Amino acid sequence: MEKVCSEVRNTRTNLKYTGQHQGGIVALRHPDSEAILDIRFDCGPNGTFRRTEAANIQQLRLESVSGQVTRTVAGAVSVPAGVTALCFNTKGTLLARTSPQSKLIIIPPRSVTYLRGNVRLIAQAARGDHSIQILSWNQLLTPLLDAWAVSRGANRSGQGARQIACKPIDPHLQDAYNRFEAARTSGPETAEPMILSAAYELVARLMVSSDEVQLAAVPMTLPETIKELTHRVRSSPALPWPLKDAADAAGYSPFHFSRVFKAMVGYGFHEYVDRCRTEAAVEMLVSTDNPVDVVAAACGFGTTQGLRESVKEYLGLVPSELRAIPEISGQ
Repeated sequence: MEKVCSEVRNTRTNLKYTGQHQGGIVALRHPDSEAILDIRFDCGPNGTFRRTEAANIQQLRLESVSGQVTRTVAGAVSVPAGVTALCFNTKGTLLARTSPQSKLIIIPPRSVTYLRGNVRLIAQAARGDHSIQILSWNQLLTPLLDAWAVSRGANRSGQGARQIACKPIDPHLQDAYNRFEAARTSGPETAEPMILSAAYELVARLMVSSDEVQLAAVPMTLPETIKELTHRVRSSPALPWPLKDAADAAGYSPFHFSRVFKAMVGYGFHEYVDRCRTEAAVEMLVSTDNPVDVVAAACGFGTTQGLRESVKEYLGLVPSELRAIPEISGQ
């Protein structure tokens, strides 16, 4: 046991970062080595990023990264071997790929991303405000979790351990995220074990899910009639979905339905339909070569401008930016 603890303490020495902020570039790195979690956005004159570190954390590493950019900027994320990270993206949209040819992973606001080293991502930060909490730790601190993650990743793909996964906070990760939020502001005596307990649940849930944009996630506790309605909208977002028909399907008057739906879901029915359409359109934009007007029509938007405005509202991007293939920053 003493040998393991000694290894953890020694590894902690290797997990110290220094922050650099020059010309809009944020870097979190070891003072003597490149082999440390590194996040860069090459903002130049188009914005700034800054970062701070939580003071009540010892064995784990908790960083807050925030900033604002006036246009989409390129960047890179590097996680070295032996390091695991959870990124809580609370504001702004990020895009990530493992290579220019790989599948685009969209990291929307209010989502959690799991990263397991050794991995390097091509990243982009969409225009607007950004706020990210980055929790990282050496895998020696969580040997059982890491062994399970490796086994689970290999079972899913047959190509080795999964190194990245992303899922919205709402609704399935909400409880674990709330525990993380409470733990990170608690006293130093209990902060780390409480944070780690939340991290165990979050990693487990992320590893058994697919990477989902889910702009239209709804609570799991909806009444059956409204739950069935939301499923129907999500499966057929291109239909007109007039409010009266939706209210009839749910068994309410239109006025009462509007109030009940917003209170239960968190936003109005028309916005829910728009979110479902945008979610479907984003999936088509990144997985097909269909022209934007074809995507717009297939997903229920009357015009390409309507599609453009919705994607920009929810993700801070336009359709062409979702299809752009960025260069690898720093190469």
